[in-house]
Amino acid sequence: MQKDAKAKRISLNALIGSIMTKYAEMDRYDERYDTITLKQESFSSILQLIEDDKLAEVAGKLGSLIPKQFLFFWFKKADLETFLRYLSLVCRYNGFGEYEVDIDDAGRTYTITLIHNMGEKWSIFLRNWLEQGMKTTAGIIPKIDISKNTLVARFHVS
Repeated sequence: MQKDAKAKRISLNALIGSIMTKYAEMDRYDERYDTITLKQESFSSILQLIEDDKLAEVAGKLGSLIPKQFLFFWFKKADLETFLRYLSLVCRYNGFGEYEVDIDDAGRTYTITLIHNMGEKWSIFLRNWLEQGMKTTAGIIPKIDISKNTLVARFHVS
């Protein structure tokens, strides 16, 4: 662990703290839900074999089920705030992508940006997963634009 801390240019205590935080925020829940881990290259290769419409269908089904289950388990409620917290966690720990949310000064217009290196198929998956996840947990249907390695979702709350 000392070698890893030195390579990351952090103290051993900081490394241990980050390991404990990851366990508390994600790993203990992943263990309960039979989560598997794949190299991005392997997962991306599998995605390339799936037709876009089938991928969108599966992503939509997963988006309508899994986020809501996790929100009720982790946070005991499903709303926009808890969905954004969940999105932050799956991006940080499960490799969904780099995540950023911008909220306008009035606190009513949101822009979510996800950047990843998994290609257009992953963008297609994320679009449908995010759309259905937000719809079922927060009652919001965002406008989503995708490109090869980026997703941008925009929505307005009253």
